[in-house]
Amino acid sequence: MFARALRTLGDVEEANGGAPALRRLSARKFELVVLDLHMPLVDGFSVLDSLSAKGALNRDTPVFVVTADESQQARIRALRRHAIFLLSKPVHLATLVSLAESSLKKAASRVTPTPPSPLPDKSQVDRPKKD
Repeated sequence: MFARALRTLGDVEEANGGAPALRRLSARKFELVVLDLHMPLVDGFSVLDSLSAKGALNRDTPVFVVTADESQQARIRALRRHAIFLLSKPVHLATLVSLAESSLKKAASRVTPTPPSPLPDKSQVDRPKKD
């Protein structure tokens, strides 16, 4: 349901559980992650911990947590890790899409520094003439 709604913004890749999510998140960079806290085998907190780890490929990727967990402790725990939004189920699809669109636009508007140009080949550098 979420995937279909988010496809209006771009490509969506789904993972059926925390372990497949971790594999995908370690394989390539994503622009946004939507994550449930309670998944089979590997929970959302473990995925958040992995995303927060030093050197993690998607460390700077915005994460939206969608959960039915109403406990304050779970919410605080998720937000202290890597989540930027915590949405309670049932989530209105329009709300999710709007937040995702806003987050993606914000990320796209960040100025990416241009890498320095390579130094010219020494053989192509003009040298002063010797008298």
